[in-house]
Amino acid sequence: MKYRPEIDGLRALAVLPVIFYHAGFPLFSGGFIGVDIFFVISGYLITSIIVADLIQNKFSIVDFYERRARRILPALTNVLIVTTVLAYLFMPAELLKEYSQSVVSVVAFASNIFFFLETDYFALTADEMPLLHTWSLAVEEQYYVFFPLLLAACWGAGQRLVITVIVALSIFSLATAHYWTYNNNAEMSFYLIFSRAWELFLGALLAFIPSKNKFKLEHINSFFSLLGVALLVYASLFFDKTTPHPSLYTLTPVLGTLLIIHFASHRNIVGIVLSHRFFVSIGLISYSLYLWHQPIFAFLRMKSIGEPSILVFSVAMLVSLILAALSYRYVETPFRNKKKYQRKQIFQYSLVSLTIFLGIGLLGHVNQGFEQRFNLPSYSESIVASPKRQECHSRNSNYLRPENACRYFGSQVTWAAFGDSHIIEPAYALANELQRHDQGLLHLTFSGCEPALNFDVDRVGCSQWLNESLRYLESNTEIENILLGFRHSAHLFGDNVDFYPEVPHKVALDVIGATKTEISDQKLLSLYWDSFDEIIERLVTSGKTVYLLYPIPELPIHISKAAAPFWVFSAKTMLNLTQTTTSEYYFARHNYILSKLDTLQYGEDLKAIKPYSVLCPNDGCAAVMSNKALYYDDDHLSIYGAQLLVEYYFANQF
Repeated sequence: MKYRPEIDGLRALAVLPVIFYHAGFPLFSGGFIGVDIFFVISGYLITSIIVADLIQNKFSIVDFYERRARRILPALTNVLIVTTVLAYLFMPAELLKEYSQSVVSVVAFASNIFFFLETDYFALTADEMPLLHTWSLAVEEQYYVFFPLLLAACWGAGQRLVITVIVALSIFSLATAHYWTYNNNAEMSFYLIFSRAWELFLGALLAFIPSKNKFKLEHINSFFSLLGVALLVYASLFFDKTTPHPSLYTLTPVLGTLLIIHFASHRNIVGIVLSHRFFVSIGLISYSLYLWHQPIFAFLRMKSIGEPSILVFSVAMLVSLILAALSYRYVETPFRNKKKYQRKQIFQYSLVSLTIFLGIGLLGHVNQGFEQRFNLPSYSESIVASPKRQECHSRNSNYLRPENACRYFGSQVTWAAFGDSHIIEPAYALANELQRHDQGLLHLTFSGCEPALNFDVDRVGCSQWLNESLRYLESNTEIENILLGFRHSAHLFGDNVDFYPEVPHKVALDVIGATKTEISDQKLLSLYWDSFDEIIERLVTSGKTVYLLYPIPELPIHISKAAAPFWVFSAKTMLNLTQTTTSEYYFARHNYILSKLDTLQYGEDLKAIKPYSVLCPNDGCAAVMSNKALYYDDDHLSIYGAQLLVEYYFANQF
């Protein structure tokens, strides 16, 4: 097909927003839609090539996969080599094991499935996964396993049947994406081929519309191409993490891309601008740029305490551009030269490369991330969460109702644990203590759920679960004691990790149906506290003894990173494990909620459980005690940390 420089320019409009988004540039809150642009471009170009071959009766599936191998594998192999070396040098064992698993998924072209399965509540932060971005490559390769065969199989029956089949599959895929996204399967919808294929299908459909089917008046073509740009700009700037995606909303960038591909040309402003050397140059290296930026950003975040600054990310982007340009010049371009590398060589090199990295990935997994690289005490055995998390913890509208909730371990269930995920490990440690006296515990927790008694939040099922659970506890005469706790400061002001050592002060509580113009920050804080205060009052009034969990000290980075050296040639950990954060930081971070909790009237029916008293000796909060980790990640206690807390407050209780 005829080369169109404006499509390479369009690739620049795809890759740059993605990079700005991953760098955390606030202006590009919807930069993730760059991947959708890539999908549409890919569907259009690949289908155009296949259709041209089918028309000339020279389509070969072997030729097709040879082109894909030349396009995808050399640059990917180059990035995998560098990333794997850096991973071995810099990653703590837990992260290296996870990285090794991701390498296996990449060479199997199944990384979208791997990262979908890894995106549970306690997966290591996605921003620090060097190969996370390969999920989109996996989607494309899965698509191109079946699409050429489907196209070839239907071709003999005529283009009308081909188009009908693609339209039907597009509708089904888009409907699947929208349904999953709106029915608590957003991660599944984001990563899997079934809910992404429609974007490639729509690009494929455009390949069946001849370029001559444009308006004769060029200013009309210019208008529609400008409309396409406007749609992309709007999605990049105004979409954000709360936008349902992929869904019908995603039609905005997809249609924008289709309009640009079809209507932009050298005769209108959009085509002329996108054909400029700047955009074309970025577009030509866009694949390598996409491959390089995520590992660089990931290692940067991995070895930083707090979020790196915009200036640091700007330097990282420059490094990504340089590496991408070198990769395009010395890796991509030579391997696309059929005279230099023949088909047999391409397939041989591809097989060798994939086999080597498959072996490396399996080796890293089997060896548990090569923990012996570091000449330090191992804390991995104590970085353990409650085994009741998966079974007993609710996360969405399909929550465990109170009457069906977990009860463990003793036969007389006289205790309950009630709150968000911060209560899980203390509940497990308490249940182990209760078991000695044949008493049991009712487990009532919901992931990331605020004490949303009198308001609703953007977490499906949270408010309903909370109200049901509270009513159940009030009416249950067997339950006498309740361990109550929430991660208050995170609910009110957001996570601490990105801001450390600063303390976030902006109210982040997102109440459904209320905007910042309708309700002030002070009113949001009061709404939150009044709801929590009412929960306590209702439980106490119903005859329960409430053990109120004060804020758990938070680490500035994940415990696995905190407890590991900066790299294999150093014996010094990134943080002082015995005094990871200061007392000053703890009281500043939790100032609002501590001031409220301290006003409560404690006595026989209301008792305070203060983790600070246990975990923060010597005017600082520890991450490790007695060579055991106190945390499971950066803010949830490990079983050992929870055990210390329970022993301190409940050892003589029974």
